[in-house]
Amino acid sequence: MKQVHIAYSGAELDYRHAAELAKILAAEDKELAAPTLMAWCDRKLGRTSQVADGVDQRERWHDYGSSHGGKLEVDVGDSYAFIFADSEGFGPYEASPYCNLKDRVGNEYICQINLLDDSHQPTPQACTLLDEWTSKLT
Repeated sequence: MKQVHIAYSGAELDYRHAAELAKILAAEDKELAAPTLMAWCDRKLGRTSQVADGVDQRERWHDYGSSHGGKLEVDVGDSYAFIFADSEGFGPYEASPYCNLKDRVGNEYICQINLLDDSHQPTPQACTLLDEWTSKLT
C-alpha cells in the first residue's frame, strides 16, 4: 500500500478538515480511478472506523483497510490517517425486493416488499422472523 503524509501546521485541525484534505489528495492519485474511503483513525480522540469486539482497536482499522483493497494510506498531521481503495470495478447495488421490519414488541423480520399491505408492518404472508439461524442469511 502506498503511504503519503500531509504535513499540517496551520490552525487546529479537526476530523472533517483532515478527511477533506485526504480526499483531495486521493482524488489526485493517478492509480485510483474512483477513490473510496475504507478505514480511518482519529488518534487525537482515540476513534477508528471498523470497531470490532475482542481485538486491538488501535490497529484494527488499519488491518481492515489493508485487507479490503486499501491502496493508499494518507496521514494528515500526526492525528489522522485514512485508507482509500479503488471502487471503479464495482457497480452500484440494484434495488432489493426485501426489507427489514420490526413489530410492536421489537421482533425483527425480513420481508418481501411486494407482498406487504403496509410497508411499515410485518405480516405472516410477506415476512420471516429473524432468529439466530435466519439472521445469518441476510
